[in-house]
Amino acid sequence: MKLLKSLFIAAFAVLALTSCSDDDDKKQETGTTKTYLYVDATSYTDWTYFSFDKENVVEVTKPEDDLSWDIAFHRGDIRLNGGESGKGKGAAQNMNTTKWNEVTEAPTSGYVTDKVGKITTAFTGDGITEGDASFSQTLAGWLTIDTSNPPPVYTYHDWIYVIKTAAGKYVKIQITDYKNAKNAGAYISFKYQYNASGATSFE
Repeated sequence: MKLLKSLFIAAFAVLALTSCSDDDDKKQETGTTKTYLYVDATSYTDWTYFSFDKENVVEVTKPEDDLSWDIAFHRGDIRLNGGESGKGKGAAQNMNTTKWNEVTEAPTSGYVTDKVGKITTAFTGDGITEGDASFSQTLAGWLTIDTSNPPPVYTYHDWIYVIKTAAGKYVKIQITDYKNAKNAGAYISFKYQYNASGATSFE
């Protein structure tokens, strides 16, 4: 009887250790690197919202109360679901490198949430009209547009950022282009690695 009891305890211990190991492995799962092409951000009045869980654009009517979106685009502006833009945990950090493989771990601190600032709300023959809106002033550094002499000159800075989603999960992202295949502006492309498991590693 004692022998059977000992064998039962040993088997239970092995099962528990295996279960814990499986849970640890699941927690450490990292996402694959993907590219999303040509988010239509051409509107001067509306934002286009994107979900990393759904890997696609989502329809949002009240972005400040909606947790279904993670990142949004308006021309060259970007906002995250956090801070002044939403009730999520969205925030960003510039990793100060343009080399994708150099960023292997999400930082534990240093993230900046969205704040209100000036964005372009119209661009006509009469010039540029600006208005107040919330956006990520950290991610604003991905692109510089010089409109001092037509045509505009676009400079991509290729920074790698780590952002938090609405749920607080980590994404490594690089915004790569402002134009589509037909050279039309305000179509945003980006490369990203989304850790749906909540893992902090990008290796």
